[in-house]
Amino acid sequence: MDVSFEPAPLQTEEPAPSIQQKLTDARFFFLSLTIHIILVICAAYIIITKVMEPPDFVAEGGDGLISATEDLAAPEQAADTMPTEAVEEAAPSVTTPTLDVISTTSTTNSFKVATASVKVNINTATDLTKATGAISKATGISGGGLPGTMRGRTGSGRGQAMAKNKMKSATELAVLRGLEWLRLNQNADGSWGEKNQPAMTGLALLCFLGHGETNTSEQYGLTVNKAVQWILDKGTASQGRMSMEGGFTQNGVYEHGILTYALGEYFTMSKDERCSELLKQAINHIIQGQGPAGGWAYSFSKSENDLSVSGWQIQALKAAHLSQLNIPGVDEALDKAMTYLQSVKGPQGGYGYRGPEDRYSLSGVGVLCRLFWKGDRGDLRAGMQWILNTTQAKDKNKPLQYKGGDADLYAWYYHTQASLMFGGEAWDIWNKWFQDEIVGAQNPDGSWPAPGGGPGPVKEEGLTGKTYRTTLCILMLEVFYRYMPSNAL
Repeated sequence: MDVSFEPAPLQTEEPAPSIQQKLTDARFFFLSLTIHIILVICAAYIIITKVMEPPDFVAEGGDGLISATEDLAAPEQAADTMPTEAVEEAAPSVTTPTLDVISTTSTTNSFKVATASVKVNINTATDLTKATGAISKATGISGGGLPGTMRGRTGSGRGQAMAKNKMKSATELAVLRGLEWLRLNQNADGSWGEKNQPAMTGLALLCFLGHGETNTSEQYGLTVNKAVQWILDKGTASQGRMSMEGGFTQNGVYEHGILTYALGEYFTMSKDERCSELLKQAINHIIQGQGPAGGWAYSFSKSENDLSVSGWQIQALKAAHLSQLNIPGVDEALDKAMTYLQSVKGPQGGYGYRGPEDRYSLSGVGVLCRLFWKGDRGDLRAGMQWILNTTQAKDKNKPLQYKGGDADLYAWYYHTQASLMFGGEAWDIWNKWFQDEIVGAQNPDGSWPAPGGGPGPVKEEGLTGKTYRTTLCILMLEVFYRYMPSNAL
């Protein structure tokens, strides 16, 4: 608002101010006072705010340290941090094989445990890629960090492998049911089985690893971690003898090979440094136990060779090779083993027990192990053809019968892997024979019943027998993504 005024006349003495003049002066005084008070208050607010303001963690951390969906009251340990010794002692234990899925997340472990059982609804084969993509998000590893032959276990590689190798929806569901049965029937100490626990524990662990599950997996992290801790405790006490005995016995060499195989796969997938030294010790026992001819035998006696025993040692050595630990002597032992396999090759391309022979139960061992290590498909074609012809000769209309007297899960375990690794028509034929037969034989609880035939504990009704045949069946059904053929790299 504009104000106009005229200058007062010149006076020799200053007249007393009028009431109107006093009011005008007071108005400007209060206006000035009000402005200064406001400035003081603003300055004080800025100073106080600056002093109390927290560090700018969000700016430092990009997306922030805690997302909007995380529980602010319960920060968790980073997923890639291994549990300390004190943490392992505090890990919860399962006291009964029928315990429900644990619903609490342990704040002392580096993995999460799901709040409910796995529930996957797959309606068509085209749903497999989407379904497995969702499951892969719950695992603690990325396919990019795995060797080429193992990248089908996680991420997009899993769905692609399923589709390429013609895996049916019901087959993956059978695998999930089987894994859940194994989880529920794990012993409280982390092992499996009532007897032959090293072998049963190794086979069970291989099943979880074959599905891409490690100690950081959401659904099965606790199961895997308990098994690994049992292996570490027992294996260390036995100085790397994975049979958990003072010296190698006849059966002990089987158990040593199987459990070392599992430990090698686990280290490759998890990079759990707790296991590196034990794995080196266990592999060294295998290298030292190899005979002059390149094979292995009962009690690691070097006087003769046994293809059944040798198969597990070769698989363990291949797992050690993939671990990238560069353990001395591994590749040389594998090269030597291939010379031994050639020496027991039969006239029709199959493989024998202790000499040249075409034996059905062991020919898959020879073909698979040679494919695992620098095998030539042209050289192995006759053996693969002999396996298929011999299988079909049992029953032309239904070559594989789970309840038939000729059922041989041990042989089928190797034949299934050998067929996929060989590829082509051999795989197409075997896949048509085995997939529906194995899935259809599964019990409602996720285990598999005793087959109609086969040697060893596969027909036993106790927990060891159930674990043995269930693990063999799961490993067969995981073949679609567990190991990719070497020519697919």
